[in-house]
Amino acid sequence: MSSRQELYEKAVKEIKRDDMVKLLKELISIKSPFFEEAEIIEYLRGRLSYYNRLQTEIHHYEEKKITGFKGENLVVRLPGKGRGPRLLLNAHVDTVPLCGGWTVDPYAGIEKDGRVYGLGALDMKAGVVVCVFLLEALVEAGIELSGDIIFTAVSDEEGPFGLGTHYTILDGIVDGCDYAVITEPSGPFAPGTERFPCVALGSRGTAVYFVKVKGKSAHGANPEKGINAVEDAARIINALTEKLKPGFHPKLGDGSMCITNLYGGEKYLLVPEEAGFTIYRHTVEGDADQALKEVQDIVNGLSLKSEVEIKLRDLPHPEAFFRPWTVSEDNPLVKSLQSSTEEILDRKLQTTYFRSESDANHIASRLEIPTVLFGPDGANYHAADEYVEIDSMVDSTRVLLYSLLDLLY
Repeated sequence: MSSRQELYEKAVKEIKRDDMVKLLKELISIKSPFFEEAEIIEYLRGRLSYYNRLQTEIHHYEEKKITGFKGENLVVRLPGKGRGPRLLLNAHVDTVPLCGGWTVDPYAGIEKDGRVYGLGALDMKAGVVVCVFLLEALVEAGIELSGDIIFTAVSDEEGPFGLGTHYTILDGIVDGCDYAVITEPSGPFAPGTERFPCVALGSRGTAVYFVKVKGKSAHGANPEKGINAVEDAARIINALTEKLKPGFHPKLGDGSMCITNLYGGEKYLLVPEEAGFTIYRHTVEGDADQALKEVQDIVNGLSLKSEVEIKLRDLPHPEAFFRPWTVSEDNPLVKSLQSSTEEILDRKLQTTYFRSESDANHIASRLEIPTVLFGPDGANYHAADEYVEIDSMVDSTRVLLYSLLDLLY
């Protein structure tokens, strides 16, 4: 038996299914919609600060420009001997707000048929449990790695900007990391039929633009005397639909555009003087400014009578938008996960690419380090009766433990 196998066998004894389920139920019982994460952050700090080898701190931040939100993250460090690489584990503790339609108590952590049901069970409190048990298993087994592990349990991933992870980067909390693993539910977010064990090796970026069309009011009986902002807005939408080329990436697939929040023409029998809509772009290359220019060029070519203003939504920081990213399958992190999955589960690791954004967009593009998403299976994220498959949560932890020993020991 190899030394890594011996260490794994020693540490994996600490990864007990019932204990993981118990912690998951406790986390589900703590309500933590985005912007309301203080209680769950403190709960996790209390648990992990029990271990002397784990250095825990609350990282406070304040976003003053747009939201006024004063948030906090939990940062946990397991120092190594200083000779190996530094690995970042990232998981968000917040959830989306509670929706209707639940058939079970969303905060009870109902266990049934090998699943745990609850708000955030899959997205992504099970991923938080994975990270906690990875750290605890290494400490309980007395394993000292050559490299460091930094675990960031972050707030506001489900909010508009991913502020928790944004500020860990902005404030230098995660400087010097060589790899990153985000324990998001990688299979359920895949665009195809991929399921656990599954790793996401990239995702599209996002950019949001607000379009305001300013026309001229007139009586509805004499529309020729006015400038109809609604009609011009419709012309813009039609032109964008016909002419915009969202781009293509061999791994990420096609970019996309979605028109949302259309408004205009509220007043009776008046030529509408104002209209507007939102453009939600999923990008596969470039940044938000490049994507904005593509939209602006199409609008300029229409020679409309209305005045048109197109602007990127306000951001808390120039870097706080979601760029597209990928990581090579030949990267040591990916190779390690592939071999670990085959060794521990006797299964082949599937690969996929997210269609939307996550905190990985911040980490991969801004830290410029190899980044993957690897986590449990389940269904109904952001919907009623969300659940996680218990076995996939346990197996995610086992695979990651083996991979961490491969990369950091």
